[in-house]
Amino acid sequence: MKKKIAFLLMGTVLCFNACTRKTNIPEAQLLNTGAAEAVAPYFTRDNEGNAVLCWTEKDSKNSLFRLKYARYNVQASRFDQAITVPASAGCSNAAESMAKVAFKADGTVLAIFGKRFPNEKNPYAGAIYYSLSTDKGNNWSEARFIHTDTAHTYGRGFFDVTTLKDGELGAVWLDGRFGKNIKGSALFFARTAQGKGFETDTCIDKGTCECCRTDIFSDGAGNIHLAYRNISFPAELSDQQVRDMAYKSSADNGKTFSAAKTISADNWQLNGCPHSGPSLAVSKGLVHAVWFTAGGGAGLYHTSSAGLGADFQRRNLITASGRHPQLIALEGDKLAMVCEEALIAEPEKPMEMNHSHGGMKMNHTAAGHAKILVNILTAGIPEKAIDVTDGAAADNHAVLTPLKDGLLIAWVREGKSGSKIYYTRVALTK
Repeated sequence: MKKKIAFLLMGTVLCFNACTRKTNIPEAQLLNTGAAEAVAPYFTRDNEGNAVLCWTEKDSKNSLFRLKYARYNVQASRFDQAITVPASAGCSNAAESMAKVAFKADGTVLAIFGKRFPNEKNPYAGAIYYSLSTDKGNNWSEARFIHTDTAHTYGRGFFDVTTLKDGELGAVWLDGRFGKNIKGSALFFARTAQGKGFETDTCIDKGTCECCRTDIFSDGAGNIHLAYRNISFPAELSDQQVRDMAYKSSADNGKTFSAAKTISADNWQLNGCPHSGPSLAVSKGLVHAVWFTAGGGAGLYHTSSAGLGADFQRRNLITASGRHPQLIALEGDKLAMVCEEALIAEPEKPMEMNHSHGGMKMNHTAAGHAKILVNILTAGIPEKAIDVTDGAAADNHAVLTPLKDGLLIAWVREGKSGSKIYYTRVALTK
């Protein structure tokens, strides 16, 4: 009898604690797309500074994925009507290589997306395309290659794009055009011209991890920052393969880039791809980076450097159970990092693959239950953790962007009826 009473009391306490936690969870809203499946969220800003959410949506009529985007209406606390990019039909829906849009300063909208080449020997063979709209998304150009090499025998993907100081756009991606001549993929950069699309591309590094997302952005001073996972063979490790994060910068709108600098010598010896890229932010002249590694202890880490050319400081652990981080700068010296936190720790299972190189579409296994968590960092040190979801669902690949009164967060929730995108606002107290 005593055991039964104790059991009931313990259950009551657990229920009370769970209910108490849930009262602090912000209300999540379903992105009402009406589609069978919606995945791969990504935040950007239009030329007027409005938050814009991009995602990839499956059409129930023909099962093709298409890129869509919508502006966030702050007053109504919801997204405006979605705009579809017609040329994106059949695009990739990979979480680390998501389709997205970007805005030139003159209002031109550029959509960028990847597609596989059908009926090729290499199942990962594909290309990266872009489409332009000069009338706020009402009409779009035909799809064009972003890269000058259009061979159908290898893969390209894991791209990112940013608005440059001069109002044009700069993009980076992983490219397999060098085939078996190098280990891994190559990193390429291209920029748009006034009134036009992308110009000639340039290889800015070779030997990159094939399937981790890249990150590029231009800061307030016009400097370009980019990060990616590199492949190296350190002599001190007897030339064992290592996959750690690298950083490059440009102070001349992408005409030249600095030599690659290691963000952190984690020495993660890995013959495969973890499908987890880095995220950068600049605050008060410091370049901040967060990333996942299992080198020297699995988890999400942070470091910073004093600006262009400076070395990165020794890393600090943010969370040992977090995955897929996204970082933004807040006012002062604060940062906000969103990630998913697995409720049950699982061993890392990197994908062994040879895409020759930069594969287009990866179908991940279904995610386990995880909660979306925001960490507020002060000078790179975790100060406060905010639960965004309670871990009752399979939530993953969260993204965030700042609002005047807090944060806007979106993520993928997997369920029996397919993957959906949810979003919420999180208030930040000063």
